[in-house]
Amino acid sequence: MSLDINSKDFVAYLRGGSEEAFTELYNHYNLHLCSYAYRILNDNGEARETVHLTFCKFWDNRKSIDINESLNSYLYKSVYNNCISLLRKKKQYAKYVELGLGDLHFNRIVQNPHAELKMIDSENRKIILSAINELPEKCREIFIKCKINGLTYPKVAEDLNISVKTVETQMSIALRRLRKKLDWLLILLILP
Repeated sequence: MSLDINSKDFVAYLRGGSEEAFTELYNHYNLHLCSYAYRILNDNGEARETVHLTFCKFWDNRKSIDINESLNSYLYKSVYNNCISLLRKKKQYAKYVELGLGDLHFNRIVQNPHAELKMIDSENRKIILSAINELPEKCREIFIKCKINGLTYPKVAEDLNISVKTVETQMSIALRRLRKKLDWLLILLILP
């Protein structure tokens, strides 16, 4: 196939079910995405599994996938989200095991999908939004553009007339502060 992977025609081939296009996509991104996932998960097997899951979901949902940015950004964002989901599940389970409630975790969380929906609860949303609003002004603006509006770091840098390195630094600050501020929320979400 001689199309540019980030072209709209290539995405159209994928949506149409072209296995050749999907194979090219997989071969082009697999190693890079595995490396990226490894940096998040710090486990090679879990990184490969997460990337594999991302590609499977992509293929299964290819007809309805809405790619607003580049295919590259879409895949990296998908891998990131899948990594974070895995880390959350591991952390939830570890908390239950630590408390001697491993079976309770399985029965209440895994077998009851409504427990997962607690995150959508408006009260929790208010807490999260409040934590975001407590970020320093520039940090908050960059975080919202990147994580809520889904813009890439280079696009945010261009919009704000700052360097990509500044965006990266501000995002690190925002994520560190939010993790510290909201870490307790995850524990509350899994308890009755």
